[in-house]
Amino acid sequence: MKSIRLIVLFIFIGSTSVFSQDISRVTSGIDLGLGYQDKTWVPSATYHQELSLNNFQWFRIGWGVRTWGYYAGRTDLLPKSNALSNDTLQFGRITANGLSFLIGANFRLWKFDIGANTDLFGLAFGLKRSALYTKPGLYEGEGSKYYNQYLSSAPATLNAVPLVLDNQNGQSEVYLRYWITDRIGLKLAYVHGRITYASPYKLDNGQKRYSSSYGVPYLAISFPLYN
Repeated sequence: MKSIRLIVLFIFIGSTSVFSQDISRVTSGIDLGLGYQDKTWVPSATYHQELSLNNFQWFRIGWGVRTWGYYAGRTDLLPKSNALSNDTLQFGRITANGLSFLIGANFRLWKFDIGANTDLFGLAFGLKRSALYTKPGLYEGEGSKYYNQYLSSAPATLNAVPLVLDNQNGQSEVYLRYWITDRIGLKLAYVHGRITYASPYKLDNGQKRYSSSYGVPYLAISFPLYN
């Protein structure tokens, strides 16, 4: 997971050195695809728009909008990494959906686009699910009255920069897109994401958001849009 974060950040840092160049062309398209691993399904549809630069036409920066879903079976969600409380929300099933605004960058080499993108902010929603609240060990925290009880929780609604912040919903990806013809392409990617649910109560250390990261291989069909 850390390597995916580093690749995404490296591409974005590299884009800042050429951002000031004159824009020569705007391109856009849609990716429709599905990620899957270990009974976890991650479908998404992404609209993306890129700007190529006069002095660097092989390099493009852009933005987009992603709609996504996350559907999985048994899932354990934890508080943010610095909470150190070891309490857990244990779900028998998770269904979440979201809409995110993203930024991205890619390199065009012949018929290939090699790039990355990451969500900046977004919304998430889904059915409420009952989760068993557990805490190993003898130490009791603020949420002790809820230990071993089922709590009704739903996806955390407002989210920002899930690539670097705990307890957010959203995705990042690194990808290779091959244009089979001028009108259709095939995209292979690895999606790194985070799923987060919010408890209606303050639990140990005052935490209400519990999350887990995931990574899935992803396959999509790409379609260009022409002005």
